[in-house]
Amino acid sequence: MRVLLATWNMPGHLYPMVPLGWALRASGHDVVVVSNPDLVPAIVGAGLPALGAGPDFDSYARLREELERRSWKPAAPEPTSDPAVAAERARRRRLNGFRLAAAAAQAQAPDAVAFARRWRPDLVVFEPAGFVGPLIGTLLDVPTVRHLWSIDFTAPIAEFEEDLVAELAAPYGLTRIGVNGDRTLDPAPTRLQVADRQVRDPIRFVPYNGPAVLEPWLLEPPARPRVGITWGTSQSRLGFDHMVLAPRVVRALARHDVELAVAVTEDQRRLFEHVPDNVVHLGPAPLHQLASTCSVLVDQGGAGGVLTALVNGLPQLVISQMPDEVFHGHRVHDSGAGLNLPGGELADADIAAAVDRLLDDEFRTAAGELRADMLARPTPLAVVEQLERLARDGVPESADAAR
Repeated sequence: MRVLLATWNMPGHLYPMVPLGWALRASGHDVVVVSNPDLVPAIVGAGLPALGAGPDFDSYARLREELERRSWKPAAPEPTSDPAVAAERARRRRLNGFRLAAAAAQAQAPDAVAFARRWRPDLVVFEPAGFVGPLIGTLLDVPTVRHLWSIDFTAPIAEFEEDLVAELAAPYGLTRIGVNGDRTLDPAPTRLQVADRQVRDPIRFVPYNGPAVLEPWLLEPPARPRVGITWGTSQSRLGFDHMVLAPRVVRALARHDVELAVAVTEDQRRLFEHVPDNVVHLGPAPLHQLASTCSVLVDQGGAGGVLTALVNGLPQLVISQMPDEVFHGHRVHDSGAGLNLPGGELADADIAAAVDRLLDDEFRTAAGELRADMLARPTPLAVVEQLERLARDGVPESADAAR
């Protein structure tokens, strides 16, 4: 079986699909991952074959320009009691958020479609913003599978699909491409997932945060409760260093009787002007290995950090700013497995008080329940068998009609 994986050129969109790519290859199937050229090193670094399609397309630079043009600030929308107004705001936020992904797919499309027509994949797997995937699936009439990052806050984009993908689809005589795919793979625990009418097939979340080297200090049990702190890479890649709040968290917990293990990039280290004595690590660290040694994780609410904490049964404090982070933060809070604080106006005392609360057993119990849910899901290897049947038998007529 030949399987094409498609992704927007952001590492956080690629990484959730990587373990399934490994499982497909280990099962003897041919796999190629397609994205814009600048993501090729991350794809190859994950041990998967890559196709860099189209000209260079700097999504982070374009997103930064768009946010600056709109004078965007990390603040909650103005409250409203009108459901129609709230729905329209949500629609507009989603549309604005995914237009850039559609443009990135448009840049990929000529090369990606030409390759697919020669290679003839039997199946296409794509992450929710990897729109060249469903385009190829529609053109070649092969099944498409949407692989979620975490919580499915992207499904409603199907409501305005024709507007979103018009420029991507029009050159091929299409108006719709089926942005939600024929099937959806869902790594999020049930209590965290949104309640809607979407049908999702479970898959176990296997943490992958990029190539990693095991640090010897991670093998030593912590002398005190360890608080892991991480902030992903998106804000730094956007050039928004003021939104990297990890230094604030370190300052807030400097006098606490805990160990602080701060997993940040080499470039982010310069943001820490003062490093208190209870910091045992400051720099790159494999998050999935760090999380297993912690009592609490503090993060910005990215999909990878949220699910890595939960699959380790780890309570977490989400300090959210970007729209997807706010969504994750609220779901974590509502699940009972953590707390959410808005990143806009935040006092050190709020951070310290939240971490103190998270050290209580009630949060660890809730996080443990979500971990059990995640570990009960089919492994990527088991899911490969389902995908083999889908590629062999095709999409049932009822599902195809709804596509």
